[in-house]
Amino acid sequence: MSVPTIVLVHGNFLGPWSWSDVAAKLQDTGMRTVMPDLPSADPRCQPRGDLHADAAAVRQVLDLLQPPVLLCGHSYGGAVITEAAAGPHPAVRHLVYLAGAVPDEGDSLTGLTPEPPQGVREQAAVRETGGEAVTIRADGMIELKPGSALGALFHDCEPERAQAAINQLRPSNPATGTQSVTGAAWRDVPATFVRCRDDRMPELVSARFSGPSVERVELPTGHCPNWSRPDLVADVLASIAKRISA
Repeated sequence: MSVPTIVLVHGNFLGPWSWSDVAAKLQDTGMRTVMPDLPSADPRCQPRGDLHADAAAVRQVLDLLQPPVLLCGHSYGGAVITEAAAGPHPAVRHLVYLAGAVPDEGDSLTGLTPEPPQGVREQAAVRETGGEAVTIRADGMIELKPGSALGALFHDCEPERAQAAINQLRPSNPATGTQSVTGAAWRDVPATFVRCRDDRMPELVSARFSGPSVERVELPTGHCPNWSRPDLVADVLASIAKRISA
């Protein structure tokens, strides 16, 4: 029996830190985990990468791994894994979209974002980031406003836990929202979509994402269960990993 490697891809404004507790719980059960850092949010990358650079970075990680690989993307990370594993990548056996964006080939996240209600302040910025209010920096990068982060991402966390996440938020490249994915791995690889019952963010999911190879799971959490309830996320991932190792 081959022990799967679980690759955990973070969302926009976040980083590998958002997976730290999930990874620790999986490692305690003997699972191998990898948490790539995306160039679009990695402060060491100058200039910052975009969606295609993020997908290429994840694919480089996949190229070093033996099957079976369980590839999980959180939020924007769903778009990254959609392109990174397209082909499909020979090592990847299952995709998990954790409150994840699920574009089809040719889709951008902005194109999948529903129009905000009339009267919403900062409509352009909210539409650009899928429901989050941002500040545009002089260098063109965008920062998620702390109040928006608390209300949209971490509202189901204890106050200290939420603040710890807010303190680690990173600027991001707005190009990630407007670029289209060049392939859709979920058309060839079995996938699980994890819907979060108390998610305040819109679901950026292609209407074509359906069929018998798509499993759906629901968690009683907000948009970032990998931070608010890492135990539940680890349980879901461990269960799938056991299936694909059989």
